[in-house]
Amino acid sequence: MKRNMSFAVLILVTVFLSCNKNEKPATEAQDEEIAQTPVPVQEEAVAARVASPVPGYGVSYKYGIKDPRYAAGYHTGDDYASPKGSKVVAVLDGTIAWSNNNGGAYGTWIGLRATNGRDYVYCHLSVRSVSTGAKVVAGQKLGEVGATGNVTGPHLHFEDRPKGGGYGQVRKPTW
Repeated sequence: MKRNMSFAVLILVTVFLSCNKNEKPATEAQDEEIAQTPVPVQEEAVAARVASPVPGYGVSYKYGIKDPRYAAGYHTGDDYASPKGSKVVAVLDGTIAWSNNNGGAYGTWIGLRATNGRDYVYCHLSVRSVSTGAKVVAGQKLGEVGATGNVTGPHLHFEDRPKGGGYGQVRKPTW
């Protein structure tokens, strides 16, 4: 009986191997698949396009409108009117250059030194969610819309300045 059992096992192994002789071992097939599949660029590292520094809200008062009430003689940024507490986000990756309540007429404000070499200034905030020196990514929450400083109602005043630029050293906000 022992001899018949060994013979039966031998037959089973032979049948199994002959049925699978054209298949590669799982690890070999897996390696071949990886070698033939292009490795995608890590798209997670590429920042998504942020349409607005206040998601869901567009410009309510444009850059460049002449107004003698402003020291520069014109509106130095884009305004995004929205309810107090609306989320404000980074338009690009970068580092927070400042985050404080010392903005004077701009009230509570944050400066984002972006990877494109520009400073983006977020003004009149009710809440700051980041501190000076923090690294941020596009779309990350920086704070919330408020009505601090000289305002007529809650909105984000958003400026685009050269790195280290001051009041009036601005361009139409782009990113």
